[in-house]
Amino acid sequence: MSQWAKLVETENYGRTVHVAKRNKDMKLLFCKHCEDIVKLSYATRYCQCGATGGHYKVDGLNAVYYGPAIPLGFANLSFRKALRSQPEFGKGTDYKAFVIPKVCPTLELVDVLDYIEVYEEDPREGGIEEMMERAAVDSNSKKTKIKNVFKNED
Repeated sequence: MSQWAKLVETENYGRTVHVAKRNKDMKLLFCKHCEDIVKLSYATRYCQCGATGGHYKVDGLNAVYYGPAIPLGFANLSFRKALRSQPEFGKGTDYKAFVIPKVCPTLELVDVLDYIEVYEEDPREGGIEEMMERAAVDSNSKKTKIKNVFKNED
């Protein structure tokens, strides 16, 4: 088991089960050019000036990025705990954030010319015909006819 995973003992229907859980941390990129901070996603995200960008790989742990960036991390559990315990007034709640080292096994810095953008899957992809087919399949299960208010049926 790698240093990035740990065994967690948990109860499952009265049985003790050992589950491997990754120690996931939220990754962000700080652009040294425009000083924007970008949270990584499965699709490519960019800073305001476009000099820095990146995305998570399919495994959700490893990431690829380019540009004059300094990778940052939030310890997710600490961050979520701070969000839940947000005070009404006062100082606020601390959480663990850190600068990720220049050499990190879960981050790959590539030249901007070698970077391959990843786009989010668009639910409209496939055009209007595919959307109409999906709507027809969905409507067959309901069997409700709606009157066309735009058509004059005198």
